[in-house]
Amino acid sequence: MTSEIKTFLKMLIAEAHEREEKLTFKAWGKERTFVAFDLFDDTFIFEDGIWDNLENKDSVILVPKSAFSPPNPEGKKRRTFGNIMTVSSGNHAVTSIPLLMGQFWDIPGVPEEQRSDTLVKRLVCANVVGNTIEISQRDVATPDVVEMDDWLQALGCPMRSVVLIDRIDSTLQYYNKRGQEWRIKPLAWTFSEMNAAIRSSISHMHSCIKYYHNVKGVHFLTYKNFCTWGEQIEENYSEFLSGLTELAGTSELTQVPNLLLSKYRTHHEVELFGLPDGVAERIIIPELIELYKEVNEEKYQPRDVRERFNAIESTFRASLLEPGLLEEDSPDFIQNLYRNITGQVYFDEIYGLVSSAFDDMRTALPGATYMLGNRFIHDGADARTIAILDVLEREISHGDRIEHVNIYEIRSITEKTHLGEGKSREIVFKTMWNPKDTRIIEKRLAHSSTGYGAYTLARVSAFRSLGISYGRHRLIARNDGAAGDIHYFTRARYPGIPFNKIPKMLFCNRDLNTGKYDLSKESADIVRALIRLLGGSAAEAMILKKYRKGQENHYCDSKEIIEFGYDVRYGKEMPIGLHLCSIRGTMGWEDTSLTEDNLLKMFDFFMSEFVKTVKKYAEDHPVLSRYDIADAFLEGFSAKTREVYWNYMNRRDQFDNYSPRVYGDYRFTEKWSFVLWSLQEQRKRLDYLYDLFNEKLAREYPEELEG
Repeated sequence: MTSEIKTFLKMLIAEAHEREEKLTFKAWGKERTFVAFDLFDDTFIFEDGIWDNLENKDSVILVPKSAFSPPNPEGKKRRTFGNIMTVSSGNHAVTSIPLLMGQFWDIPGVPEEQRSDTLVKRLVCANVVGNTIEISQRDVATPDVVEMDDWLQALGCPMRSVVLIDRIDSTLQYYNKRGQEWRIKPLAWTFSEMNAAIRSSISHMHSCIKYYHNVKGVHFLTYKNFCTWGEQIEENYSEFLSGLTELAGTSELTQVPNLLLSKYRTHHEVELFGLPDGVAERIIIPELIELYKEVNEEKYQPRDVRERFNAIESTFRASLLEPGLLEEDSPDFIQNLYRNITGQVYFDEIYGLVSSAFDDMRTALPGATYMLGNRFIHDGADARTIAILDVLEREISHGDRIEHVNIYEIRSITEKTHLGEGKSREIVFKTMWNPKDTRIIEKRLAHSSTGYGAYTLARVSAFRSLGISYGRHRLIARNDGAAGDIHYFTRARYPGIPFNKIPKMLFCNRDLNTGKYDLSKESADIVRALIRLLGGSAAEAMILKKYRKGQENHYCDSKEIIEFGYDVRYGKEMPIGLHLCSIRGTMGWEDTSLTEDNLLKMFDFFMSEFVKTVKKYAEDHPVLSRYDIADAFLEGFSAKTREVYWNYMNRRDQFDNYSPRVYGDYRFTEKWSFVLWSLQEQRKRLDYLYDLFNEKLAREYPEELEG
């Protein structure tokens, strides 16, 4: 299971000098023997034999020796070289407490009043998970975490085998500038990914009790696992007692039981999951501690223990915040536990108990680190990533250089592919001469043929020239082995937010001095400006002939990106632009006959779709009447139609004679002729389209027609 980490530990043992003396401690009912190895200034303290018996969630501690250096006579800490690494089964307290108390060989302890601060701010805690060492930052400063990460790699641990699981802003920023954001564990955003993360967090300490272990080292004991442990009263009483000792007993290392041993923020080493703050400490934990004492004093037989346990279990069940927390396959349980095991609960408290973790629709991939103009490819970077980097480097201005690049895969709920195989990627890079990052979208074309690539780029170029809101696209290709040439296009990422994902606050006025939004009411100006932009987008959709037979129309389905910014006419933040980010369906109207019937059929189809959008928009934003919203929509529709028509008439000969070399049966010339003819008709018949729209909108309100 952990061959790479085992290999790394055995390599250290082979190269280091083993100390003669072994140390034995008893912790939570189990004796443990430790052995130490020295390699130059570094010391490695391992539970004896653990390099052959690594298990999921075994504990790792990384710390510089300077954290333990005693002060000199002037009260200043002496400079001490080297680092310490410990690896043990069980929780981190097995090695952290002896370290702090000075019980490991010649490593000096820390004064009692400084131990808590040292534990939280200097000791970098990690766990062996699968084939990786997962580092938990907690309250350790970013430079100290980076130092330990670099040290592990310098010792020979592969970069891909060291993962950071806390998403701390300063750490994210540091690894982003290294081009290594992929080494920070991404958040899940589907229930299947949440479930996978939850399953991988399952761990044991010293007994049969099953916990969910979070990034801060907290062991969460759920109601179901609490009951499963209780079944051991009848099935294996000694196992039950071992678990009771683990929860409520003390050890020679600490006189505080795990249920009360402070771990992170308000959480303890073991935390009963799903209870309101303080309930466990006031009601349940005292009962468990009392049960432990009385069992040790042999006051109870197993039958009596079952009776006491049932009472505690009933209190646990009755105290749960939500009924859904009883069932481990319920959405409440999954989302709630996921927030706790990832540590999001410590940062997202404003969202309440149940909060979706679907907040990150992209996942970083291995790429490259750039240093002084040199590129260092990361282990795991695929051929597609290298092709992207090659394209970027060719486009950089002479004398400029790339400072950092991060490559992400844009995730899709409907896309059932493994990470790295998705259709779309985002490239975020910065060069020496640019103050801001540049964002580029790269997407695999639906078909691999050269003809389809030409067809796609010809459509984008033609419509951009007419004034449609597409950005510049570039076609790239790479050979993918047996699959042959695979075609991709790249474009700039448009600034803004998809129309159907605009947060409510952006419909409200914003104070430019404080940056705060007035959430008490929506702004009529903003609501009107946005529907006017959508009217322009509707005109573009009709000109583009965005249609896919057998599927719903794709107007206003998140492919319209709304840009917000300062509008001098209003003196405030407003919707200022709209960008189209999808080519799919463009020139999709199959009937290209230049007939009245075909034209009216097309008009009828698109206007029906537009009316649905306007009706819903009016219902969602009652700050304006539906009549005002309809009028603003038609204003935008008319303005965009006139603009594109003017662009066409200004260069009519060039547009009429446009005939790119598009291979394959894509009927480009035929479809392009239909587009230009229907554009002219759309401009001529604006009055007819107004009447058609208003008639269809009126039908959506039959009660008014009856009146």
